[in-house]
Amino acid sequence: MPSPPTNSRTNIPTKTTSSPSTRIRQSSPLAPAQTATSRAPSVPTLRAKEKLNPPPFTYAPEISVPARKPDQNFVKWLYQAGRAYLTFYKTGISHVRQTSKLAKTLRQKAAQIPNRDISEVLTRAEWQIVRRSKADTLRLPAFGLLVLLLGEWLPIVVMYITPVIPEACRIPQQVQRAIRKLEDKRQDRLRRVALDAMRLMRRDRPSIGTASSDAPSVSLSTGGQATPVTTKKWNEMTLYEFSLTAAQLDCYPAIFDWLPVTAPKFLLQRNVRKKLEYLQTDDKLIKRDGGWSGLGREELQRVCVDRGLPVLGKREDELRKALAKLEG
Repeated sequence: MPSPPTNSRTNIPTKTTSSPSTRIRQSSPLAPAQTATSRAPSVPTLRAKEKLNPPPFTYAPEISVPARKPDQNFVKWLYQAGRAYLTFYKTGISHVRQTSKLAKTLRQKAAQIPNRDISEVLTRAEWQIVRRSKADTLRLPAFGLLVLLLGEWLPIVVMYITPVIPEACRIPQQVQRAIRKLEDKRQDRLRRVALDAMRLMRRDRPSIGTASSDAPSVSLSTGGQATPVTTKKWNEMTLYEFSLTAAQLDCYPAIFDWLPVTAPKFLLQRNVRKKLEYLQTDDKLIKRDGGWSGLGREELQRVCVDRGLPVLGKREDELRKALAKLEG
């Protein structure tokens, strides 16, 4: 009988035991994947942003106007640009209609709990959708008629009729122009109130012992800009404080910008009360649903404008710092 081959033992698979250093080297390719996962936004952060910021279709769509070529006829380019604007406006109208439908659903949702305020039932984003949709829905019929009548030539006139244009149909240049006018008017009002401060304070002296720590008054910062502070109730403010707050928060009666008289106290009181009630509700919802850091770029700018902070030429980090300083 032939003897077994001497090399048969090499055909038998052997079990090898890797050293700890070998196991570490083999598992090292998985490390980057774990690092990438740790950098992803957490679920609570995403949910907070959804609660704070309305969905993208509630804003104006992006617009892309073709650049004019060197040898292109001006009238032909103007027509093509008009077509791009018309597409933008049609998409914007669609956004307004989508937002209106969503707002109707949200109002029905809030109505199912009749004993609670709508701000207690809805998130901050939902509450803002309902609030903004009312104004845009009222603007839509007149704007739709303008689109039908003017078509591609509508951009020529929209810059001068911003108040009748739904927010979701406003081009970026139009938005910047409106904010610039608002900030210029705010500074002019603050300047006029400051010049008339002594007369206003003499007309309406504050009563003694009415200080409170849970409602707003005003103070003048070192930069010359008035900022609301919580030291008085709105119904305990003087005429000077009402005038200063109304000027800072952009709720001063517009007709008195053209009249050489001070707005009556009852009118200032009504406007300031409504604006402060809105801001107090918005502040409460922002803090409840995720905090100021969860606000997106669009909402951050809106929040700053609502609170009388300048936004033109400001970076996002500058706006966040200014808002953090204001809110304390």
